[in-house]
Amino acid sequence: MRTSAPARAAGLVFVALSLTACVSVHVEKGVSDADRYFRKAYAEIARIEGSRGLSARKPHRLCVLAHDAEDGELVRVTVPMWLVNMGLDLGAHASGNEHGGDIGDRYELEWGAIRDLDRYGPGLLASVEEETARVLVWLR
Repeated sequence: MRTSAPARAAGLVFVALSLTACVSVHVEKGVSDADRYFRKAYAEIARIEGSRGLSARKPHRLCVLAHDAEDGELVRVTVPMWLVNMGLDLGAHASGNEHGGDIGDRYELEWGAIRDLDRYGPGLLASVEEETARVLVWLR
């Protein structure tokens, strides 16, 4: 039984809306001093890491906070781990696909290092500070 074009389109719209409902992206312009945002994020990370021993729980969200001081843009992104894992699986699959080339080689990406982010547990993953940019990545 074939699905009609309107039914397929409705399904795609439903999937797209479901995915966008799961991902949170906030962009603020004109942020000259992002210190308060980073202090709040570091406080959350400290709280998460402080309670890590109380339960061996898996993280459920990947969080990113980024600030570019040159243009004053602050970006906050939160993505559910199931969606992150799905994207990593697709990336690893595409990396081995002969038609897509080796993505891992092209971008100097080692899939084994990032495939299973859950193994790190909730807490800080990466913190990068440069002259005009800061990025913080953690699991919640």
